[in-house]
Amino acid sequence: MDRIALLLVALVLGGCANGYMQFYHPYPGATPEAISKMRASPPPVNPQVEHIASINQSMFEHYENLGYVPIGYSSFNSGQQQSDNNAIEQGRAVGADLIVIANPRYTGTETRIVPITTPTTSTSYSSGTATAYGPYGIVNAYSNGITRTYGTQTTYTPFLVHREDYGAVYFFKRHYVFGALARDLNDAERQSLQTNKGVVITTVVNDTPAFNSDILKGDIITSINGKAIADGRDFVSVLKANTNTGHPMTFTIIRGTQHIEKSIQLETH
Repeated sequence: MDRIALLLVALVLGGCANGYMQFYHPYPGATPEAISKMRASPPPVNPQVEHIASINQSMFEHYENLGYVPIGYSSFNSGQQQSDNNAIEQGRAVGADLIVIANPRYTGTETRIVPITTPTTSTSYSSGTATAYGPYGIVNAYSNGITRTYGTQTTYTPFLVHREDYGAVYFFKRHYVFGALARDLNDAERQSLQTNKGVVITTVVNDTPAFNSDILKGDIITSINGKAIADGRDFVSVLKANTNTGHPMTFTIIRGTQHIEKSIQLETH
């Protein structure tokens, strides 16, 4: 019986679904069509896998600096052990270049009950004698009988399930023509600069034209090729319009109290 119980418990726990696939959530706008236009190369057969203690903002900033953009994430709690292979399977499905898997975090133990039904058989034996008297003497008859009854018996076996939080984020490697991300000026910056125009660099991606030209986080770009940059949308529009021209672009930058001009050749796309 103990062996049967252990086998059934193993079957209950072993037939687990892929939680990374079941609880996957894409980030807004991360459609296959949009990603295919931005990625640096086709998705690999075997995505790179890295492990991290927990998923947090600094993790996203770290991989953003390396040129990775998140596609989506998986987050769930399960009493069924989930292997890295499950996350890799989901990563392949969404075309990830990199999968960052959070170390599972224990959240508690619960008791479950598994019913185990086994067949039963009961056997009863009977015997008897009979005596008959007739004109020719006495006759004795003897009989033996066996009766079997078939049924089932159900026992309820408790077992412990350890639950854990699981999580993973899926990234693709983006191709950058410039290699820096920017935001609009805030109110304090507009007051300080006495202008509403310009963008602030928030991220510089390694090994890109911006990185190699020493654009720094916190730089304020006020114009490109003499054209004032109104905001983040205008910044992206100007970069797109000058991609593949083959000519370097002149960036006017405020860095602290300095006004700097840099000539930067964009990557082709």
